[in-house]
Amino acid sequence: MDAEVFHSLKNLAQGVAPLADLFHADPSRSEWLTVDACGIHADFSRQRINTTLYEALLHAADVADIHGSFKKMMAGDIMNVTEDRAVGHLALRAPATSSPLAQQAAGQLGRARQLADNIRSGAVNGATGKSFTTVINIGIGGSDLGPAMATRALRRFANGPVVKFVSNIDGADLDEALHGAQPESTLFVVSSKTFTTLETMHNAERARHWIQARVPDWSQHFVAATAHAEAALNWGIQKDHCLEFFDWVGGRFSLSSVIGFPMMCSIGGDQFSDFIAGMAEMDNHVVTAPANVNIPMMHALIWWMNSALHSFSTVAVIPYSHDLSRLPAYLQQLVMESNGKSVGTDGRSVLGGTSPVVWGEAGTNGQHAFFQMLHQGTQIVPVEFVTTASSLGTDDEAHDLLFANVIAQSEALAAGRVHAEPHKTFEGNRPSSVLVLDELNPRGLGSLIAMYEHSAVIQGWLMGVNSFDQWGVELGKVLAVDAASAIAGGSQSDTKTMTHPLLNWYISIRKKLSRKQ
Repeated sequence: MDAEVFHSLKNLAQGVAPLADLFHADPSRSEWLTVDACGIHADFSRQRINTTLYEALLHAADVADIHGSFKKMMAGDIMNVTEDRAVGHLALRAPATSSPLAQQAAGQLGRARQLADNIRSGAVNGATGKSFTTVINIGIGGSDLGPAMATRALRRFANGPVVKFVSNIDGADLDEALHGAQPESTLFVVSSKTFTTLETMHNAERARHWIQARVPDWSQHFVAATAHAEAALNWGIQKDHCLEFFDWVGGRFSLSSVIGFPMMCSIGGDQFSDFIAGMAEMDNHVVTAPANVNIPMMHALIWWMNSALHSFSTVAVIPYSHDLSRLPAYLQQLVMESNGKSVGTDGRSVLGGTSPVVWGEAGTNGQHAFFQMLHQGTQIVPVEFVTTASSLGTDDEAHDLLFANVIAQSEALAAGRVHAEPHKTFEGNRPSSVLVLDELNPRGLGSLIAMYEHSAVIQGWLMGVNSFDQWGVELGKVLAVDAASAIAGGSQSDTKTMTHPLLNWYISIRKKLSRKQ
């Protein structure tokens, strides 16, 4: 973004009146800052934005040619410029006839869906003939956060094997997943784009040893979801159990690829197709709807405004839905790995803040933990309430109370309260948005997740960063391999780094503990 335009927008943001004054001056405010589309009711009226800034932001999006960028992405152009790759996650839910990328994706999704349905029906069993009653997904990052979040969110539709997720290299994670499982009826899904990820492959080896101790042919108990099929085949995965996605699908954008295989095992192929249909509906909406009634566009502009113009460094995502409790963790990767950059695609420093720190906890639990800080702390933290109109449980009265809390918290943040005693005074003027799903079903969840995907990408285009690489992840991976080699070899380091004393201490203490054992 041009520096002059950016500073002009920042000046406009600083001149926005308090929320109470904005509502008093414009009673129709909620009308032009509320959008309904794709089963989502999005209310942005309690954000620090006035009509002048709103129109300026819409103009900035137009100048940035957001619609043109989406068209290029859908046409298979190189959009990940630092890795020289196309960005094709929209092709995962497009009609197979729409592009070569969509045709590739449809073939693999069809294979995955068929395998999942065969596992669910008992047509595909373990090596001893027993049906699979437990499916354990081993992955990390985009190969874990998305499917784990979505499988939990759609638990009401689960009618297949019990599905568990293992991501942490900490042995306790896999230990917990294996507790109560039987090797003869357990299927492991090794989800890794490269099939080389340190944590995933270590856990996969452990799982293989666990199966081998009781089952004659371990390979019948493993499925791979990967972009490097050759590596999976070399590891020993059967060809008909090797599900592929592609280099043009980023890990954090891969939920609608074969990475969604654990979801298919849980809810079935038909329900997964409904999930894909919800994503496709939002895909169509983002590229066809005018900016002022375009939910991902509005959402992205608000988040970018808060981060870059208002300099709010964090955002709290609070799902008032027990089933959406993993949504904040999923969004941490989607948003912060995509846009946690300080250098633009042109190699220069970015103007203003980039990705906010995304955090959160399910409501109403969060109200009794950190909402004190949100209401009366010295930091201004924009809040995003995410909830549903339909009840998810068996207690409709409880759902009404849940929604009442959303309304009350949003009102309290915006309006505040004046009190004679200072410690009972609420400053107010604290921004929030409310996103309401008609219903948390596969189609509705697909729409919500696609909305967040598009918003993260649009924010990146506004910032001028490449949302599709993650070089910040790589250095730690390289250094971890070096440190692991030193620990395994038991050799202390004399390299004058900031961490070699800690490494040497750990090697020493591990030797002492080994002797005691």
